[in-house]
Amino acid sequence: MSETPFFDEALLMIAEQISAHWGPDALLNGVIVRDSVGHLKFVAANDAESAEDPQTLLKALQEVLGPYARADGVLAFADEPGAARLLAAKDRLFVDEGGYKFWLIDRRIVGAAWLSEPVSTVAVPSRVVFASLKGGVGRSTALTVTAADLAARGRNVLVVDLDLEAPGLGELLLSDDRAPEFGVADYLVENGIGGVTDQELHRFIGTSTLTSSGGGRVDVLPALGSSSVKYPANVLAKLSRAMTDDVDEMGNVATVGSQISQMIERMTGLESYDVVLIDSRAGLAELAAPAVLSLGALVLFFGTAQQQTIRGYRSLFAALRLLAQRSVQLGQSSDWRLMIRPVYAKASMNGETAASNADNLYELFAENLYDDIDEEGQVAEAINFAPDDPDAPHHPLVIPFDSRFLDFDPAQRGGQLLGAFFEQTYRPFLDKLYSALEILPGQDRTAST
Repeated sequence: MSETPFFDEALLMIAEQISAHWGPDALLNGVIVRDSVGHLKFVAANDAESAEDPQTLLKALQEVLGPYARADGVLAFADEPGAARLLAAKDRLFVDEGGYKFWLIDRRIVGAAWLSEPVSTVAVPSRVVFASLKGGVGRSTALTVTAADLAARGRNVLVVDLDLEAPGLGELLLSDDRAPEFGVADYLVENGIGGVTDQELHRFIGTSTLTSSGGGRVDVLPALGSSSVKYPANVLAKLSRAMTDDVDEMGNVATVGSQISQMIERMTGLESYDVVLIDSRAGLAELAAPAVLSLGALVLFFGTAQQQTIRGYRSLFAALRLLAQRSVQLGQSSDWRLMIRPVYAKASMNGETAASNADNLYELFAENLYDDIDEEGQVAEAINFAPDDPDAPHHPLVIPFDSRFLDFDPAQRGGQLLGAFFEQTYRPFLDKLYSALEILPGQDRTAST
């Protein structure tokens, strides 16, 4: 570590000093607070009068942390104003790293949604989130194919486009004459101003022509509606308001995540849907967090067998590990970890590449989402799987590369959503997805998982 710490070093440096001076129990019983800039302070669980040599620790923290020490005080105690609230904060993260265990409150202006407690309760009707760190991996194509196949098999599907900054599902599934007047961005804006009545919900839903090709129904809640085509200058203004929390006159906060969840619940009340397919924002954006954490959905993380994909997901999964550790420490359900599945997209079908990718995915899950095994070889907690378990969460769903889908545009080329076009490429992926959702072809219609 350098004499003057950088962001990556500062957190463990404060933990090291507290543990060295006061012991690991004092570190674990207190809480480290990192403000929105990155400055640090430690709130001890004991009162100032009972603290052992606080001046020595205070001087050590100031010297070691340098610019990362809070200017208004790097050390606080339980008897100080506001300390009790911090020590019992529900948004604390439990960190177990570098040989130190401690609680962390991480204040964020951007990215706060990734601190939310994940939802372990499986939603009804079933929800599937199609997510990715990068675009161009076939995420939206796979969702569109899934909707077409389910409709052909008599299932009713609601498609929701949460990729507000790069919308596209509306164009893939809806012709211009079927596009609804409004979309997700409009709902979030109007919900924060005057609300959206039940009578107005139909103005946000368009019915795809896929509905007439089979026994099922495909309704689409696009990111933007026809009103945005009519008033394009308002789009950026709407997006800036759609992706912020709502605060009422009493100071009550409705997060974007809670608004999206409520929106989907209201929309699914319009018709009897079997599945809700949700296209998430690519990357680690704020709007991707509600889709991954807050919807009670099966989350499919798309990626290719490239090192950049694994490294990117390593950052995300390390953040999910903090949420899992918090859930375990607080005695909350962490079964949401079972609802995450990787998708090996644009697979070359090279055996060596596939095996290497499988190893990387297992390592990713084992390090971050699976529980440790104790010395006797028994599973310490409920979630742990063997590397070669084909039903384990880390085992990827596979979509082989098919050059025909480079020009995928079903709105202009309707034949691309017929089973004969996508059957060979997508059937293994679809069957495994249906198995996970328990909506296998030929099974009775069901709205539960």
